[in-house]
Amino acid sequence: MDIPSAGRWFLLAIAAVQLVYAVRALRPALRAAPGERVDAWLAFADPAVGAPVSVALAADHLTAFLCGMAVLGPVLTWQLIRSVGRARQDPQETA
Repeated sequence: MDIPSAGRWFLLAIAAVQLVYAVRALRPALRAAPGERVDAWLAFADPAVGAPVSVALAADHLTAFLCGMAVLGPVLTWQLIRSVGRARQDPQETA
């Protein structure tokens, strides 16, 4: 796969932003109450795993990209399942 030079720099910038978001999400994840831990850790895991995936894509390293996507896919799927479940439990949306 041939990614233009500007695309590579863009992916590296996105990875840097994702790392900042991961660092910002780490403290709430560590301090989360027992009932809120899953959402907090998913909020941390999404950018923490997304950053290496972006770097692997920018570096044309297909194996690392696929391994990262194997971890990122379930994280994103679980976030989607939890958000849909939360939307169904919210009684204000039906009124």
